[in-house]
Amino acid sequence: MADKEGNSGLLASDFTEQRNDALREGVKGLFLINGGGAVAMLAFLQAIWKDQPQLAKPVIECISIFAFGLFLAGLVQFFRYHASFNFQSGRSRAFRVYRCLYLGVAYSSLVAFFVSTLVVIAGAWCSLR
Repeated sequence: MADKEGNSGLLASDFTEQRNDALREGVKGLFLINGGGAVAMLAFLQAIWKDQPQLAKPVIECISIFAFGLFLAGLVQFFRYHASFNFQSGRSRAFRVYRCLYLGVAYSSLVAFFVSTLVVIAGAWCSLR
């Protein structure tokens, strides 16, 4: 009974597995939105390269931010592994540091998607003038 969490009837390992699944799916989503955005912008860049060169610069900036978001998404599992390892080893300070790192890079990857989208929208807006 000590292994139960609350009165829900679920074991602590069930909640851990749910969190693991949620984080795995979240990282897949980060790869999908940043990778998909980069591929879409590469196709868009090819279409505008000759006809609208003034729009090419913000699109290239957008692609680089998407690529940085992909890099950050890749770091999530790296830091998460180290957080888990340190937690199991009883090093709570190192665990907290790595936990903050993996959460930080996950949120930063999401912010990279948002910023890159704003960059290309602002570039398109400015090129209309």
